[in-house]
Amino acid sequence: MRSMTGLLSKEEKLKILRSLEEDLEFRYAVAGLIGISEILKRMDRFEENQEKLWEEVKSLREGQEKLWENQEKLWEEVKSLREGQEKLWE
Repeated sequence: MRSMTGLLSKEEKLKILRSLEEDLEFRYAVAGLIGISEILKRMDRFEENQEKLWEEVKSLREGQEKLWENQEKLWEEVKSLREGQEKLWE
């Protein structure tokens, strides 16, 4: 009986590694067993969410730029009103 640390012989380990390199079907089966497909699906969802967040950031930035433009227009109007009021006081 083999010990828990040596469940596979060196030859068996090499055979498994070689199979992982050469046998695509075996590689996918092992990947599925260790949960890689679930991890990849989660990564895809994270990527989609990240893209949505960047779109939201872009939208917020564009909105902020419009606010700054409108604020600048308001200051121009205030300046114009002040100048008009000063002329009235002359």
